[in-house]
Amino acid sequence: MNKITFLFGLTLFFSACGSLKKNKPVEHDAAYIHAFHEGVRLKLNGQNQEAIDKFNACLLKDEQDDAAHFALAQIYLNLNNLEQASVHTKRASEIDPKNEHYQSELAFMYVELKKYDEAISVFEKLLKKAPNNQSYYAGESECYAKLGNVKKGIELLTRMENNLGSNPGISIEKFKLLVAAKRDEEGIAVLKEANKKFEDEPMIIANLVDYYLQHKRYQEGFELLKELVRVDPNNGMALLMLGDMQMQSGDIKNGLTNLKAAIKSTGPNIDQKMNVLIALQGQEVMDPDMESLVKYMEQQYPKEAKAHSIAGDYYFKVNQVVEAVNAYKAALKCDPNVYPIWNQVLALEYQYQQFDSILVDGEKCISFFPTQPIPYFIYGSALNQKKQYQKALTTLETGVEFVLKDPDLTAEFSGQIGEANFGLNKQKEAQEAYEKALGLAPQNTFVKSNYAYRLALHELDLKKAEKLIDEVLAIYPNEARYLDTKGVILFQQAKYQEAKSYVERACGQAESNDKLCVEHLGDILFMLGRKDEALAYWLRAKELGSENKVLDQKIIQKNYAKPIF
Repeated sequence: MNKITFLFGLTLFFSACGSLKKNKPVEHDAAYIHAFHEGVRLKLNGQNQEAIDKFNACLLKDEQDDAAHFALAQIYLNLNNLEQASVHTKRASEIDPKNEHYQSELAFMYVELKKYDEAISVFEKLLKKAPNNQSYYAGESECYAKLGNVKKGIELLTRMENNLGSNPGISIEKFKLLVAAKRDEEGIAVLKEANKKFEDEPMIIANLVDYYLQHKRYQEGFELLKELVRVDPNNGMALLMLGDMQMQSGDIKNGLTNLKAAIKSTGPNIDQKMNVLIALQGQEVMDPDMESLVKYMEQQYPKEAKAHSIAGDYYFKVNQVVEAVNAYKAALKCDPNVYPIWNQVLALEYQYQQFDSILVDGEKCISFFPTQPIPYFIYGSALNQKKQYQKALTTLETGVEFVLKDPDLTAEFSGQIGEANFGLNKQKEAQEAYEKALGLAPQNTFVKSNYAYRLALHELDLKKAEKLIDEVLAIYPNEARYLDTKGVILFQQAKYQEAKSYVERACGQAESNDKLCVEHLGDILFMLGRKDEALAYWLRAKELGSENKVLDQKIIQKNYAKPIF
């Protein structure tokens, strides 16, 4: 049962804290309030023990603070200490016995702890308050099933039926109770009778088929589904289950046909269709109908983020980056609170150097998820690329504070902080940041390469720069950007012929000739006395989109000029 984890969400925590204290007589001083909010902050940052200490300090001042008890329950739940979580939830419910949410959480915790008698007691209290709540009936009936008390479980479900009216769900729960008591044929009879009553209700058939499959009564399940599809060829649930059975039995062709038909039917819900699409995407060879299926999902569910997200996943897998980003952004328009989608958008934009887009999307993402470090890193890196060094530095120094026990990510942050400081001509701070990065992740080739490049450009320590880039090239001997960095280092040592060899290789490896490699090759040719060729390469770099003001100076003056920092 997953209800506990779901219900202990942040939103519910804050709503509980806000509402539960309304009628409490205790007036808390500023120190108390500060400790409470500090506990919240520490919890959000994953500093569980520190948060526990803060909330316990609150309880020392006011043991009757139900919100503090509930906050502790959350933390213990996060630490998989369900026993302690239940203790504090119980205490919160005792302090505020009118709070249904506390009691609900406690009941389902008892189920998880296999304290079925205690759970039943709480469920009974809850049902007095909310006699129409199906989850309470289902929870209590599960307890009776675990205790082997089929009679009481059936009585409870009958009570539920009297209160809520007959529905397939109750019949299904009765079936499950009977099967749990090893009264399988009685349970099957209940479902078959319900199936007649509710005119081939898909969920009833699904449970029957599931039973048949689990108990290796394949032919009965198979025949049941085939008959249903024959009678009702547009029954999406039947198509879904039949397709699944056919796939399991090795009839891949017919199975795929039925599964794809199920996606375009009205029976299965969006999550069931999504599961099929995820399975189809997981195949070694992409199904030729996949694009039409994801487009159908987007058209059928235009306001569902998951429909656009699955389309984004498809386009990403087939390397249609623009389409993938557009699909992910469509998902975010539906629901901007889904961090993994934001992360995917920013990662793709970063990978394909869409820095202008990152400046917009990165800022938006941070506004929704101000404690997630990755958006700060990508946004700050893009700001570095756009030479907005001061803003980059501020962004990166803020974001790194949210990194928890991840030396590799901290190293990446430190490298970009070094980049920002180099851009601001703060060479000491820049070197310190890069040295910190290498100390944390000595094998990070990206950090090594960037550091070597900056040392070379600023003519600070060419020997160290060459050592760093040689270590990188030993691993990636044909990577364009690393070859280019080696060429720049040799250029700064006036080893122009050697530099030319490396930068020419870099230009040959880079797609359509990287503008920076092309500019560097022009610099080298100029120093070799081949000024006309140098000018041609500078002009080519300009055509490729370089916005380097020093490059403009080279072209106008037809002369080499050092970088300006």
